[in-house]
Amino acid sequence: MSTYTAKDITVLEGLEPVRKRPGMYIGGVGATGLHHLVWEILDNAIDEAMNGYASNIAVTLHDDGSSVTIADDGRGIPVDKHPQTKKSALEVVFTTLHAGGKFEPGNYKTAGGLHGVGASVVCALSKELVVTVKRDGGSWEHRFKQGIPQGAVKKLGAARGTGTTVFFRPDATIFPKVEFDAATIRERLEIASYLHKGARIVFEDVTAGSKETFEHSDGLEAYLKTILTAGSLRPVHEAPFVLNRDNGLRLDLVIQWTEATDEIIRSYVNGIPTGSGGTHENGLRAGLTKAVRNFIDTHNLAPKGVTLTADDIREGLVGVLSLFIEEPQFQGQTKDRLNNLELLSAVDSAIRPGIEHWLNHNISVAEAIVGRIILAARAREASRAAQQEITRK
Repeated sequence: MSTYTAKDITVLEGLEPVRKRPGMYIGGVGATGLHHLVWEILDNAIDEAMNGYASNIAVTLHDDGSSVTIADDGRGIPVDKHPQTKKSALEVVFTTLHAGGKFEPGNYKTAGGLHGVGASVVCALSKELVVTVKRDGGSWEHRFKQGIPQGAVKKLGAARGTGTTVFFRPDATIFPKVEFDAATIRERLEIASYLHKGARIVFEDVTAGSKETFEHSDGLEAYLKTILTAGSLRPVHEAPFVLNRDNGLRLDLVIQWTEATDEIIRSYVNGIPTGSGGTHENGLRAGLTKAVRNFIDTHNLAPKGVTLTADDIREGLVGVLSLFIEEPQFQGQTKDRLNNLELLSAVDSAIRPGIEHWLNHNISVAEAIVGRIILAARAREASRAAQQEITRK
């Protein structure tokens, strides 16, 4: 019989847990996890832009295809000594889990990097990582290997301006394939430029010899056009519904009904894509469905004998929803789903009156949408009747 005692209990310290169980922090060590390293550093740069401290972000995919540099002209990570750890704040941020500037209110109004683990996780999973900071009239550099600092933070000399530059090369002993996909990075950067319309994002792919600048002053409306064009989707009404709110809850929404049979909703919280949806998407669907139902009932537009379901109302709907909130509760570190329960009713009550008002003041648009919904309901009922006939036979 084997003995099981206290000496069998392993305590992982520092960044050891990240290297031992990377999937817990980045979702896996495949292509998705590899690119998640880019998103973590990018989110920090975007947080500076989102809060008005940065306006330029540059992402470089180097000619080896396996290393990336992300630079911003934000405030620059502090380099002075941290009172608790007696190390430079820069070292603390990159070597300590749950260390960051986003726990205390006032540093950032809204942020995508919340848990204080992003930078340290990237550091732990990188063969090498170099951070360069410009602030307070000087330039500083700190180097790391597999999460371990290579000496102390070093002052390079005097420098103008402010900002943070992070170069990293993921560790091939962690990732089976260390090769970034330029198209994946490009798509994420382009979407970020739609969501943060004040930001200018430059992407340089050294291997391909290409350099692109993403900057969209018309934000989500331009993004919606891109989605429609890419999917060859034909709208049933000319102008989309656009809602921009910023009283307690900052919410941007753009929707348009199309002739397609699928519903496409892309949602974001503080610039982070929530591919698995969450309470904000549920609030959008609830508010939109109620608004359209109220309009149809008020104007008595539902044909006799036809029942309109929520799916009929949303068939062919294409939309982009972007929220900026102070305390998002994401499901896990990969932040794929939003769990804030209070946002279900908050988004619902923000959207419903806006859509109702829009429908009532754009009758020709509203009639086109209702016609599209009735068509969906009749097609569904005809399909069900045909299925029942086949079953009966």
